[in-house]
Amino acid sequence: MGLDINSMDFVDSGCAMRRRVTRQNAKLGGASRKSDHVIWEIEVPKDLVGRLIGKQGRFMNSLRQASGAKIYVSTLPYFRDSQVCHIEGSSQQVEKVLSLIGKKFKELCLTNIYGLPPPTPLTLHSLLMTAWLFLPDGVTVEVVVAHQVDAGHMFLQQHTHPTFRVLRSLDQQMYACYSEPEIPTLPTPVEVGIICAAPGPDGAWLRAQVISYFEESNEVELRYVDYGGYDKVKTDTLRQIRSDFLSLPFQGAEVLLDNVVPLPDEDHFSSEADAAVSEMTRGAALVAQVTNYDNATGLPLIQLWNLTGDEVVSVNRALVERGFAQWLGY
Repeated sequence: MGLDINSMDFVDSGCAMRRRVTRQNAKLGGASRKSDHVIWEIEVPKDLVGRLIGKQGRFMNSLRQASGAKIYVSTLPYFRDSQVCHIEGSSQQVEKVLSLIGKKFKELCLTNIYGLPPPTPLTLHSLLMTAWLFLPDGVTVEVVVAHQVDAGHMFLQQHTHPTFRVLRSLDQQMYACYSEPEIPTLPTPVEVGIICAAPGPDGAWLRAQVISYFEESNEVELRYVDYGGYDKVKTDTLRQIRSDFLSLPFQGAEVLLDNVVPLPDEDHFSSEADAAVSEMTRGAALVAQVTNYDNATGLPLIQLWNLTGDEVVSVNRALVERGFAQWLGY
């Protein structure tokens, strides 16, 4: 199919991140006339992502309707301060989208980065960052809450995704491996961003990412990449991770609830708000949809619905209606 013909995906198509092994001729006229299928990706600074998607995805939807092209925004962790807008369709459709984006965002570079290697050489650990299983943009997906940070901040797992079944097997293999002595500890000073094996509850070992390193106290802050949550632990409790334990995409998608903020005069959600969200989501059949991205953190903003009872309940709206949060329109 045109430009797609020489690319190879290492991660299955359910994952927003793909590492392409070949550089492609990605010019708009480079597609064969017969298939006329063009893939165009532009780098979008994080502070523009929200405007590009639009309120409730309106601008993105208007681009799709006006052009007929397939368009979505995905996160590329090796671009620390930006995300990628993926456009796919005929050359005419893609030209239409680029024209409309160019009119609204005159400061945006529309150069095609599709198929180009990441801007810096990939070390083993930065390569893994391509392995996050993100929530697809603008599509409802079945999820479970793996960990709740607070009422508006949580980690979700896509339990119906084909890669999720492999997680239990990985947990068992890591338990067997790290129960053995002599597994090497992390070299110090610890490199921020690397993936390691961290002890979990009941003797389990979990994949985790180093977020901060505190040399004076010999501690690190971790983010657990499959089950979610943050923790501060002693460096010597961590172990180097075996490369074969990195092939499974990281299953914990970190998200924020869209349109929901703490009550006036409060800088965080109350324990009652936290408990209300926990009650609405614990063990429940949920669906989520990415509707925007947070300008400060780049995290996806989602709408979350509980499908367990006879009716569909919006967790976002229920939190506001029950008096635990206020609704923030755009």
